[in-house]
Amino acid sequence: MSYLELKDIHKAYYLGKQAFPVLNGINLTFERGEFVAILGESGGGKSTLMNIIGGLDRQFEGQVLLQGTALDHHQEKQMDQYRRETIGYIYQSYNLINHLSVLDNVLISLDMTKLNRAAREQRAKELLAKVGLTDQIKKYPNQLSGGQKQRVAIARALASDPQIIIADEPTGALDSENTADVLKLLDQIAEEGRLVICVTHSEDVANAGTRIVRLADGQITSDDRIKAAYPVDENRQQIPARKLPWYVPMSTAFKHLRYTWTWNLIIIIGTAIGLFAVMLFNGLGNGLKGYINQEINDMVNPRVVTVSRYQKTSPNQRGGGAQANNQQAAAMGVSSTTTSQPTFSSTQLAQLKKVKHVQTVQPIISASNATLSIGSKDYAASTLTTWTASNRKSIIKAGHTAGKNEIVVDKDTVAKKWSSKNWKDLVGKKVTVSFQTTNASGKSVTVKQQLTVAGITESTTGGAVNAVSYATMKAMRSSKDLSTKPTSVAVKVDSRNHNDAV
Repeated sequence: MSYLELKDIHKAYYLGKQAFPVLNGINLTFERGEFVAILGESGGGKSTLMNIIGGLDRQFEGQVLLQGTALDHHQEKQMDQYRRETIGYIYQSYNLINHLSVLDNVLISLDMTKLNRAAREQRAKELLAKVGLTDQIKKYPNQLSGGQKQRVAIARALASDPQIIIADEPTGALDSENTADVLKLLDQIAEEGRLVICVTHSEDVANAGTRIVRLADGQITSDDRIKAAYPVDENRQQIPARKLPWYVPMSTAFKHLRYTWTWNLIIIIGTAIGLFAVMLFNGLGNGLKGYINQEINDMVNPRVVTVSRYQKTSPNQRGGGAQANNQQAAAMGVSSTTTSQPTFSSTQLAQLKKVKHVQTVQPIISASNATLSIGSKDYAASTLTTWTASNRKSIIKAGHTAGKNEIVVDKDTVAKKWSSKNWKDLVGKKVTVSFQTTNASGKSVTVKQQLTVAGITESTTGGAVNAVSYATMKAMRSSKDLSTKPTSVAVKVDSRNHNDAV
């Protein structure tokens, strides 16, 4: 019974639905003590065959038998055990771990054995002495020549005591002297009773083995034995294997940090700068966003909805008639409030307060074409209204909001006309406010009241703001037996997210 056997191995690669065959019915048997060279040109399927033997390639047809038992390449645990206990790899590109010393590169393979720490170090040093690198054990891979790196790779492949050594073009990057040394080592490995399978395209390398298998276009063209296989000691005990302990990757990572501490320091500094920059620009962005929101809110409070009663229009008013009537009334010097305008009852105000997400309800009464008399001078105020949440406190540039029997006046149309330089001194002065409206009988009535200037406003929307409190407006109208029902209402929403719902 052969130690390793390949039965009818087929392998193809696919590009879409088109198949490209690589191996076409490979049948081979191998014994321990052999140094088998698989010879062929590039693209002939050599490396693919090695990957199947090594348990790296699983998408193929056929069987791989180890000591008569078929391997299931789709069983992950079985393949892990097979690679851990049976296979050792030697690569053309060495595949050494750059941040580990020569000794540690061999020890990392021994970490998957049940030997204790002292025994592992002893075996690693013995293997490095065997390949002639005793004086190089503290060096790192980038301090070695190509031949020395390949010797380290050979020592690492032998460390876990595998029965099969797979060498994929092990001399492809070496000069003739180093090639001879590596081939001698591989022959010694086979002499120890292991199976050495070497993939090559060099006749000289192939002639160093005990057997040459020629492979072309995915098929075996010849299988020639050069010399007899070496004898195998069946009583030799193999070093028991184990899974890689959890602490080994952590230790390896720590060694990497120590080996590349300067680069890691640069990375840490760069990361810190990056995080600081992100936080800085995030803070600037939030600040800019807050500033823009504040500027927008200063123009109009998005949480305040102004509500008016629905007003029916007569047929002759539709299409702009109502607006024309108001304009005509204004041109005649009569307040636009003389037109019939629906008002809100106390019941309706209570209904508005019960609307979900409504925070406050503030009634509004406005008067048009008011006159503000300060001393002997009169100043026109196109609109005199009640102060509500729709008016931002930030528009008050001097003084404060209006209280009982107080008024806030506009900076440009009143205060600066009163005094261009000392306009702030208007705060605290007495002003007589008067406007005309009509009573319930339709007769013209003049409302007149002396108030104190509480503050001076400057609107960002361009419109002048002259305002009193609702209580003051109500008292002024009550003194002339005028209606104090609001013509509109400022409804403040509890959150901007609920504006649409309200």
